[in-house]
Amino acid sequence: MTNTLRVADITWQTDHLGNTVPVSHAFDDVYFSHSGGIHESHYVFIEGNDLADRLAKLGDKQTFVVAETGFGTGLNFLALCKFWATLKQNQQLNPGTRLHFISTEKFPLSQEDLRTALAAWQGDEQIQHFIHQLIHQYPLPLAGCHRIYIQDDITLDLWLGDAQESFNRVIQSQCVQNKPASMVDAWFLDGFAPSKNSDLWSDELFNTISQLSNTGATLATFTAAGFVRRGLQAVGFEMTKRQGFGRKREMLTGKLPCQDDKTKPAPNHIAIIGAGVSGLCAALALARRSIQVTIFDKNPPPTGASANPRALFAPKLSLIEHAKDHLSTVSFLYAERFYQALNKHGDVFVQSGVMDFLLPTQKSTDKLQALISPYPDELIHEITSVYPNQNIHTLVPKAGLIHPKNLATAILSHPLISFKQEMITKIADADNGVVLSAGDNAYSADDVIIASGYESHLLHDKLFNPRKIRGQVSWLSIDDNTASNLPNQPIKYDGYCAKFNDNGENYFLMGASFVRNCTDTDINNEEHQFNIDKFSQGLPTLAKHLNLSPDRLSGRASIRAQTPDYHPIIGQLEGNIYAMYGMGSKGFTFAPLCGELIAGMICDEVLPISETLLNKISPNRPRLQTPLSDNE
Repeated sequence: MTNTLRVADITWQTDHLGNTVPVSHAFDDVYFSHSGGIHESHYVFIEGNDLADRLAKLGDKQTFVVAETGFGTGLNFLALCKFWATLKQNQQLNPGTRLHFISTEKFPLSQEDLRTALAAWQGDEQIQHFIHQLIHQYPLPLAGCHRIYIQDDITLDLWLGDAQESFNRVIQSQCVQNKPASMVDAWFLDGFAPSKNSDLWSDELFNTISQLSNTGATLATFTAAGFVRRGLQAVGFEMTKRQGFGRKREMLTGKLPCQDDKTKPAPNHIAIIGAGVSGLCAALALARRSIQVTIFDKNPPPTGASANPRALFAPKLSLIEHAKDHLSTVSFLYAERFYQALNKHGDVFVQSGVMDFLLPTQKSTDKLQALISPYPDELIHEITSVYPNQNIHTLVPKAGLIHPKNLATAILSHPLISFKQEMITKIADADNGVVLSAGDNAYSADDVIIASGYESHLLHDKLFNPRKIRGQVSWLSIDDNTASNLPNQPIKYDGYCAKFNDNGENYFLMGASFVRNCTDTDINNEEHQFNIDKFSQGLPTLAKHLNLSPDRLSGRASIRAQTPDYHPIIGQLEGNIYAMYGMGSKGFTFAPLCGELIAGMICDEVLPISETLLNKISPNRPRLQTPLSDNE
């Protein structure tokens, strides 16, 4: 799969009714007709897959999975969203049902072209809601899977890249989990015409479609080409011709034979041990799936390393050829959408952008420029030098500051999430679930997620004992005049700094120290001085204006859990016990996506990452089979 994707080359033409329509220059084919685009999507794909009847028959908390070849303008997806909303409004969906839409696109439209194309439906208020959500969260043209929540019960997984390779990665990620790949209930086969885009109508892809299809899965397509019908018949679909839409004479529908449904019922209640960012994000992912969640911790949320006054949210990027399998990059792209959505509950995320000197590094300026230049400017780009003692200045526009306390408040406001201040000391198996012990109190749940940071291994003997890294942050109160002379953007050097405002008071934050194998959380002046020295070395001009000294600083120390390979521990440990910890200093980047992953594992869903990344975060990966030595 390529990593730097070519954005679709669009030309705008006038159709037979005088409407302006988008046409693919590469495939010389129209994306849709203004005169009937939504109606055609509804007729071909929604009616062709008999979705009115099938969606109404979904059981409580059941997820219906639709997959598509060729996302294009997203019109088929938007038509389905509108139809889903109508069913929901008419109370024709059972409680907790969810729609999971998986699509692929090798040549994604630019955001500007997408907005222009979908402007045709600005008069339809119901679909406008979904168009706004799609455009607002539309991903950058980077290869891999981009998960988008259109609303809590509608998830879009948009795989950018070749369809065959993308669907192969879905299959492989299921295999890594020892789960069947057959998850798709309905297919929208909507590439450009078979005569113009043969890749989406190949026997290899038809075979992959069959592998991914659930029992009784259906498909629909606008084409009636004989080789398409024969190819789909060859992989097990019973194919039928029916009248086409508008001027098209015929179209095809298909269905796989029905077998016994082995769908695992969704859990009703899940316990999470740990009220840091990991536990909170996992809780929200589960609550979005209509699952009751109880978070347990000995301290009120947010706890541990997640409770600093502010958290810097910025990626650590890899070479772009590795980006789709680089957890920090993939997680950052998802987490940015996640935090933006939570701002509706209050000031969770200030997207100020972050200035990044790309330190510490041994790379030359030329190599650093080569690292960032292939990425879209919307993610990272070089800016004019502001601080002369640094080799390179970059800006990450999508980065910023997280307010951890507001994050916890926003997540705990969900009606399905509750918190109990209890110290869980034991987990025991029970009939179809687990029992948690806290002193004389016992609590039962269907499953449990251990998200207790560096103390997680104390709750189960199969969990890896991580490296403990003490980190102390330092901050001081500043007046309005001083604040106005400090940069508005946080800065990453060999450390980080940022100004912030709490209840009308200005503060300046620096962080963080790095002390191995220490679990003491008392504040000390030596680490205040460490933070001052790092700041003064990285930004000497700013440091002169602040008159910093340890006795003027407030602080907070916490312990990060770090694994030997710097990847978190995410997944099923055994039976009903799962783990989510070991995020080091990247918890606010990793946790939103990792919460999605662990919720998907528990609910047997198709996951939005590759098998490569799943292997890197597995609790059973080879690197975790050897304990850390005393000097590691």
